[in-house]
Amino acid sequence: MRQLFLFSGLAGMQGPPLAALRALYARPENARYFAAATEAVARVLDHVGADAYRRELPGGIPLTAWLRGDTPDAATLAHSVVDGLCAHIYHLCLLQPAIGATHHDRPAPVAAIGHSMGLAGAMVAGLRMISRREYTAFCHDLIAMTALTLIRCHQGAPPRMGAATPMAAVQGVPAEELRELVTGSPVHLALANSARSHVLAGDPADLAAFRASHARRLTEPGVRWAYLRSTAPFHTPLMEPAVRAALADRSLFMTFPLTGELLAIPVYVADAPTNLQHRHDLLAEVLTHSVSRPLDWPGTVRAAIEDCRPDHVVDFGPGPSARMFTRQSLRGSHDGLRYHSVPEPTAAATA
Repeated sequence: MRQLFLFSGLAGMQGPPLAALRALYARPENARYFAAATEAVARVLDHVGADAYRRELPGGIPLTAWLRGDTPDAATLAHSVVDGLCAHIYHLCLLQPAIGATHHDRPAPVAAIGHSMGLAGAMVAGLRMISRREYTAFCHDLIAMTALTLIRCHQGAPPRMGAATPMAAVQGVPAEELRELVTGSPVHLALANSARSHVLAGDPADLAAFRASHARRLTEPGVRWAYLRSTAPFHTPLMEPAVRAALADRSLFMTFPLTGELLAIPVYVADAPTNLQHRHDLLAEVLTHSVSRPLDWPGTVRAAIEDCRPDHVVDFGPGPSARMFTRQSLRGSHDGLRYHSVPEPTAAATA
């Protein structure tokens, strides 16, 4: 079996996978991992100071309390820092080596891909680590860098403007036409998810103005515009200062040297198809492509399929979005490709 591992980024309409995280937290074998994850988040919050996040998250990020059953308010649950961080912690927990594992115990995928912030999970899958203790220490560092990057992204993010948010999904308009429409404007084509499903991003006021100026095209039959829950204009140059700021502090949080040569399998990303095995500064590549570079998902999928010839896609979630966009991108080709979703843990499964 030739498996392609697939990771979603933000959970989107489903919200962060708190129920699944609580089920994983309840398992004794995950105690060390969650201790490292919560300590990493606390370290970052202490480093950046309350002024860096209180405007966006007045209650902070009390991760341990959430894992023990406290429920954040709706605004906190919908926030991209919480959504992205929970999805990231969820992926890394699922990817833990089994206790006493060897390389022979774990089926090796032939490649891994991650949609948006899911790229971090794909990278971790590609590292093929087998020491649980080493893995947990590495996850502490990576979770800290992810939390730091997300917070920095929001320090400079433009505020919402009424119903307008920093990102909007547009369906029914080809990518090339959208690229022409945004040329010369402050709005960016951030994500090409499939042939006719895309995301625009920018200042909410600019998105609202763009929608108004192209109202005739954007209200034609078969065309749909929907503002997303995202709280920052991800996958645009507006996020580049945040990535630079996070990387400037990497020596405070990341002790594990990350280079592409450590990847045991290809890990693909695309604004132009790239195998990260050939990149020197792997952390910078992952953070940059996760939040500030445009994403061409059909290109990513095709690169992985054509180079590595998987016959199964193993979807780690959370939520179905990356799997749905993958199917749409391959519609009419690769009909024999099978899809399998890693089941989300439930409280009942831990009893």
